[in-house]
Amino acid sequence: MSAINEQVTQKQIALEADISPDFFNHILHGRRPCPKAVAVRLEMVTGISKVIWVWGSPAQLRAAVRKVCTNDTRHIHHDR
Repeated sequence: MSAINEQVTQKQIALEADISPDFFNHILHGRRPCPKAVAVRLEMVTGISKVIWVWGSPAQLRAAVRKVCTNDTRHIHHDR
């Protein structure tokens, strides 16, 4: 990821957190639980609390990720 102002995709978030985009999608839709180790990495990448990743509802997760993807890329690591 290059520019801080560019929109971030869910695929980019997944890859930055070292998980597959497919697994990320399963987490977002409640088809798979988010492992605690993955939640920590997702928190580092997105700024969304690991508590939300582990215990949040799919609707809460999708809303938080949508916010990160559309207008709040400050938490995304740009050094990879």
